[in-house]
Amino acid sequence: MKRQLVVAAFGLVTLAAVPAVAELTRGPVLTTHPRKTFHLYVNDGEWELADGTKTYIVSYVAYNDQFEAAPEGAQLPAPQIPAPTIRVKEGDDVTVYLHNSGHHHLDPSSAFGNVTHTIHFHGMDVMTVYDGTPGVPTEGIPEKLLAGVPVGESYQYRFIAKHEGTYMYHCHVDTSTHALLGMYGAFIVEGPKPNTIYGKHYDREYTLFFSEMDTEHNDAIHDVGEYDMTKFKTNYFMVNGRIFTSDLTNKLSTVADPRSLIKGKEGETVLLRMLAMGWDHTFAFHPHAYHMEVVGTDGRGLTAPYFKDTLPIVSGERYDVLVHMDQKKDAICVSCRLGKGLSIAHDHNLHGETSGGKYPRGPLVVFATE
Repeated sequence: MKRQLVVAAFGLVTLAAVPAVAELTRGPVLTTHPRKTFHLYVNDGEWELADGTKTYIVSYVAYNDQFEAAPEGAQLPAPQIPAPTIRVKEGDDVTVYLHNSGHHHLDPSSAFGNVTHTIHFHGMDVMTVYDGTPGVPTEGIPEKLLAGVPVGESYQYRFIAKHEGTYMYHCHVDTSTHALLGMYGAFIVEGPKPNTIYGKHYDREYTLFFSEMDTEHNDAIHDVGEYDMTKFKTNYFMVNGRIFTSDLTNKLSTVADPRSLIKGKEGETVLLRMLAMGWDHTFAFHPHAYHMEVVGTDGRGLTAPYFKDTLPIVSGERYDVLVHMDQKKDAICVSCRLGKGLSIAHDHNLHGETSGGKYPRGPLVVFATE
């Protein structure tokens, strides 16, 4: 990657006028469902991993925590992996605006500068017009949007969140490149009662998004705008965009990320929402101290939950699992299920427990039992 293009505010973009939104509605739409609106912007930048490696990424960003529309002249935040999590409630009438604000940190010779983007709400049952798949002739789609949302334009997606559960969203234009550059995030539909999922209680929840990256692919997109995907070779296996390092003071390690440091008290139940976006790797999530009760998969609750201590997760899958932090009276150990302390969970497909050619630097996380 040509480092002279990296600037101090790498990833930050100032907006010009907010582009017009493509509207497909033929007349007023009446609904009794609560309305929820989200604005997502495309942004590119540099991503740093815990071993010091830096690489080019593209992702969706939100102007603020409320996903409000960015005012003209506002500065967009730098992209992160994964993209911001969207949360709604079952039955909500959801509108998501995608603003393709472009790519501002490419090499001038890169052919990636004017590519289009979409959002595919993976697992959601939506109308084809809102599916985010380019090239599908559908009545009502403006001709220019058949190839995705062009740079400088916007598009409105709308649907009812019918089923509680864990979903994802990602770009569906040249998915192998766009998604693996970082264009993916979690989309969570909460059930009718707080702290419950499919009718089961939990005390705390964490979202673990597993993913792969080939930094040579990312840097080739930055430099020239294309890559021979037959040469794609994952060299970073991540959870929530990070890798583990044995240096526990490393601020970029999974153990320093509150999204990935799983805390709980004896007697509590922790919900883990697990998702995967990848090339060809099967993650095999294995906690050392707990069995997991699998209560849902792919946005549907299971009529017969089951227990696993090693759960395979392939790209596109989502699992909702409950971890019961049982309290034991005969506690004899400070770092296992028999008492308070720390325990680990990691990818038991050991290829995935490496990153940058070293072990253990993959998606390893820590359970901290208080």
